[in-house]
Amino acid sequence: MDKPNYKGRMLLLSAFLLLFSFSFTGSGCRILKRDKQSQSEKKQKAADKKATAEYEKARKQHYKHQSKEAKKMMKRTKKQAAKVNKPMKRKWFKSSKCD
Repeated sequence: MDKPNYKGRMLLLSAFLLLFSFSFTGSGCRILKRDKQSQSEKKQKAADKKATAEYEKARKQHYKHQSKEAKKMMKRTKKQAAKVNKPMKRKWFKSSKCD
């Protein structure tokens, strides 16, 4: 009887396991890249949220420390800026060419 080829089977199995492990740990694996990207996106969102909250807190605190005259002037300036920075609306006129 022939002896079973255990050495060949073990080599084939080890090569398969090595190839399989490289697919998950190699730089070309998209699963790990997505995971790292989502983690960094979550960290960035948290940092942005924290920075926005700190900015708003500082802005409100600054406004509270102003005098009444300064508050009125800030309010007036804000209204004027809104008027000046209003986007230009396109005016649609009917032409009399079709008459």
